[in-house]
Parts: sequence; structure tokens; C-alpha cells
Amino acid sequence: MDIPGEDDPNESGGVLSEKSEYEPSEFDPESLGPDVPSPSDSDYSGEATGLFVILVIVFNVALLALSLGPMLAYFEGQVDLGVRIFLVGVIAFGYGTFRYVQFERERKSDDEDDPAETTHTQSDGTESGDHNG
Repeated sequence: MDIPGEDDPNESGGVLSEKSEYEPSEFDPESLGPDVPSPSDSDYSGEATGLFVILVIVFNVALLALSLGPMLAYFEGQVDLGVRIFLVGVIAFGYGTFRYVQFERERKSDDEDDPAETTHTQSDGTESGDHNG
């Protein structure tokens, strides 16, 4: 029985099975996008990376609590527990926002204190404030 879409090794695959002359012989997944930076690069600071991980956890807890608290209060009728969980979410969100703003202010004050650190010299001798080039 012939089923459409089933490959028969005796039949030619048609136009779609033909390879283009521009197609590589083997697919290289590394060629699909930009290089992914690794934590071992010198552009990463331990403080920033650690704060990032902490803030991801804090904001995930805040999002969970901010959504779970009202659902418990409304659907399950556990208003007291729902309000407590909601307040934990508000506090976690406030803490995460405070730490993020504090880090940004410290980073901006460090950049203003020492502008020579943010300027990089390119290989052709010109200076660039861009970290990517």
C-alpha cells in the first residue's frame, strides 16, 4: 500500500532531495549564530554574576508568590494564606528592585570615577567606548 510521505529507497526523492552546490557537505551548528560568551571571559565580574543569579531567583519567587497568593484567596477561599503569600511576593519584588537599582548606581558611579576603564583601544589604535568592538 502506498502511503504519501513514506520514503521508498527505490524512488528518487525529487527536487527537494537534490543538494545545492552552495550547501555544505556536513551541517555545522556552530555557524548558526554569534559566539556565546563564557563565564571564564575577563568581561564578567564575580559580583555581577552572583547578583544576577540571586536576582533571578528573587524575581522568580516574587512572580510565583504574586500570582499564587491571589489565586489561593479567590479559588480556594484561603484568604489569610493568600494575603501572606502575596505579601511575600511584594517584599521579594521590592528587595530585588532595590538591589538592582543599587547595583546600577554603584556601576554608574564607578564609571564616572574612572572613565579610563570604559575606554578600550582597538587594534588599529583608535579608542572605543563600546565593549563589543
